[in-house]
Amino acid sequence: MAKNAAAATAEDFVLLRCFDGEEFRVPSALARRSGVVAARMDAGDHAAAGAVPVPGGVAGRVLAAVIAYWIGRHAVIADGDLPGRYDEEYVAGLSHDVRVDIINAAFHLSEHGLFELFGPRVAPCA
Repeated sequence: MAKNAAAATAEDFVLLRCFDGEEFRVPSALARRSGVVAARMDAGDHAAAGAVPVPGGVAGRVLAAVIAYWIGRHAVIADGDLPGRYDEEYVAGLSHDVRVDIINAAFHLSEHGLFELFGPRVAPCA
């Protein structure tokens, strides 16, 4: 019975691998915010490779910032608060260069919410 609990716990997380070799163990529900990651998880790609490869040359330091956003936003919503203020504070705390990197990552990850956080839609998010 403990084995089944451990297996269920392992399935609650997915390993994301960046092109630079950095890996992140992320709760599956949060990782599914990325349309690309969700599609690869549904296809079972992560089971064969041991991790879901992050597309678009997204570096580990950038994915770490994206994951921090996912975790922070999830916590705000779990507390019953509206995420608007969190979103504003998150964006305000980023340098211009990091904002550009996150916009690029959001586009390649097909993470619509994060992509649109930075302003009106200017290009389709695949």
